[in-house]
Amino acid sequence: MKKFDDLLANFSSEQKIRIGVVCANDEVSIQAVFNPMVRPFLAPILIGDEALISAVLQRHQWSATIIPAMTEEECAAIGVAMVKGEEIDFLMKGHLQTRTFLKAVVDREKGIANSGLLSHVALNEIPAYHKLLLTTDGGMVTAPTKEEKKVLIKHGIEVMNKIGVEKPKVGLLAAAEKVNPKINSSVEAGEIMKELQAETPDCCWIDGPISLDLALSSDTAAIKHYENPVAGDADIVVGPDITTMNVLGKSLTILAGAKMAGLIMGASVPIVMVSRGSTEEEKAYSILIAMYCSKGA
Repeated sequence: MKKFDDLLANFSSEQKIRIGVVCANDEVSIQAVFNPMVRPFLAPILIGDEALISAVLQRHQWSATIIPAMTEEECAAIGVAMVKGEEIDFLMKGHLQTRTFLKAVVDREKGIANSGLLSHVALNEIPAYHKLLLTTDGGMVTAPTKEEKKVLIKHGIEVMNKIGVEKPKVGLLAAAEKVNPKINSSVEAGEIMKELQAETPDCCWIDGPISLDLALSSDTAAIKHYENPVAGDADIVVGPDITTMNVLGKSLTILAGAKMAGLIMGASVPIVMVSRGSTEEEKAYSILIAMYCSKGA
C-alpha cells in the first residue's frame, strides 16, 4: 500500500473501537477523534474537565463518554487504569505534559508498559516512494543499545503485520553497506542482521548495515550491483540513534512532502502521542494506525 487512504479503505471492524483521550481539555484533541476519516469506527472516551469537554461536544453536536478528572495526574491514572480494566482499546495523549502521561504508563505497579521499552514508530506516505515506509526511532529511544534495536525492529514488524505486510523488509541504516569497525552502530547492524536471520528467519527480510539510498532506491542498488531483498524495497528502516531518525522524519515531511502517522509501541495498547504542531490530518492518520494495532480491531 502506498497511501494512508488505502489503509482507510481497507479498514474494517465488527465493533466500535474505544479510544481513550487522556486530558481531553482542548478542542484540537477532540476534533481529531471526530475527524470524518476515523469517526465512524470509534467510541470516544474523553477523560478530563467535564465542563470544558461538554462545551466542545455541544458546540459541534458530538456525543462521547466523559470521565471527569481535574488534574493531569488524575487523567493519566484513570486512562491507564481503564486500559488495565480492558475498558479502552488504545490511548491518545491530550492536553497534558508528556512526562506526566508517560509516568503513569510506565509505573511499575499500575502501569501498562509490557515490553520493557516504549518506542516511537512513524509510518510515512512519501510521494517519491512506492509504498508506505516505517521509520524508527525518531521520538523516544535516544541511543538504543543493540538489544533495544532488536525491540525497535520487533515493534516495527508488529505494526507492519497489523496493516497487512506479512514479512516486512527491514533495513538497518548506516553510512555505507559494509561493516565499518570504527563505527559501533555499523558493527551492531551486521551482528543484529546475522542474529535475527538465525533466530527468527521467517519474521522479516533484514539487511544491515545498509545506506538509505540502497534501502529505498532500486536504481541505486542496480548501479552498485547490490542484490538483496531489502534493496530498493524496504518497509522498515531502523536508525542508529534518535537524532538520525528525527532528522530523517522531518526531512521527509518538510522537504519531500511526506505525510506521517506516529505511534508509541511497547505498552499493552497502542498510544497516539503526536506533537502539538501536528496537523489534524496527521493526528487522524495516527489514530487510524492505532485502530489497526488495537485489540478491538
